[in-house]
This record gives sequence, C-alpha cells and structure tokens, in this order.
Amino acid sequence: MDKLTMLSHISLFDELSKEELMTIDKMSEMRPVKKGTVIVSPDHPMEALFLLKQGQVRLYQMNEEGKQFTMDILVDGNIFGETGSVTLTDDQIYAEAMTDTYLCLLSHNDFENFIEANPKIALKLIDILSSRLKDFYSFSEKIALRDVKHRLLYLLLMLSEKTGHRKNNWQSIEMKLTHQDIAHMIGATRETTSTVLSQLKKEGFLKKVRYFSVDADKTKEYLGLP
Repeated sequence: MDKLTMLSHISLFDELSKEELMTIDKMSEMRPVKKGTVIVSPDHPMEALFLLKQGQVRLYQMNEEGKQFTMDILVDGNIFGETGSVTLTDDQIYAEAMTDTYLCLLSHNDFENFIEANPKIALKLIDILSSRLKDFYSFSEKIALRDVKHRLLYLLLMLSEKTGHRKNNWQSIEMKLTHQDIAHMIGATRETTSTVLSQLKKEGFLKKVRYFSVDADKTKEYLGLP
C-alpha cells in the first residue's frame, strides 16, 4: 500500500480532498518502525505529529519503581505526538511499537502551516484529544483500584472494541499479544496475568484460536457496563 493511500485511511484526514492529501504526502516522511522500538519518551521527546498508518502503538507512563501503566493502545488511522499548538500526548508519555509499524512524521513547522490553511483539521484534532482524554480517564477509573480480573477483563473488552469483529456474543481482539504485553498493560506480573487468563477461559469469558476473543455481553455484565 503506498503512502498516499495510507494517508487517506488516517481518521484525521478522511474528509480531505486528494489534492490536500497530496500536500501532506509531500511534506511528510514515512518511517518503518520495528516491534519494541520506543518512539518517544520523556528522555527523548520529539516535537512532531506521528500518523499511525499501519501497526499498533502503546502509550504508557512509568512510575519511579519502573512499573508501567498503559494509557492507550493506538491502531491504524490514529495520531499522536505534539507541536507548538497541538498536544496529543504529554511529556511523561512513552510511545512503543507493539508490532512492526509504519509511521508518517509531520514536522512542527510543516503541520502548523498546514493547520493555518486548513482550520477544519484543528477542530478535528480537538475532537480526537477530547475523545482520548475521555478514554484515558475511563480506563484509569476502571483499572486503578480494581483487582487483576477486573483490570484484565476491562482491557480485553476495550481492545476488542478497537480492533476486533463481533460474531454472536464473541468479540475478537485482532492484535498479536503475549502474556507479558498484557501484564504491562494492566500493571501486573506475567505469572499472575497467565493465571487469571487461564481462569477467564475456564469461566467462559475468553477463548483463543488465532486471536483472543472475549464474550462481550458476559464481560459487560460482570463489569457493570451498559
């Protein structure tokens, strides 16, 4: 898939004309990023916007003990980073590629100039930021004071809604996830996470063929979600 086609799949740009997309195509730089690469961090910030064209990126914070807390999982079509006037992450955020990923990089100056010429893009950025903050606070509230089973079920349900397809009451999670990946996302050890995943399979919340699938209705009922 070429860069221009990928740009058209970025949610921020889905209403732009082909000519406007070509403008972004010329000013942007495509970068392949290997799985496990930390793209930005508090020690290595970068004032730029990253357009996630293909792959998965995890946004997380780390406390003084080195424990990671996942804020969001981004998939194809998402955007993150910051410029002088737009901040879609904060300065304590790490962004890590969870799979081999393709990113499009827009520099501070280029993007500021583009926004001046396309104010509707600025409005869409505000919507994206508002939605992300809402998701983050909801995620924090559901996970912070809950046990591992609650945290794990809420995470799996969220990931299924972001990446999966539904068949009857089962909703797939179409991401490549190891038990260690999941443990990092909920702030638990790999051993505890593996034990609880096995428990959830026995209780009928979860199954795995190629990908994990979660019983969405049963999970929502257990979590008290509408």
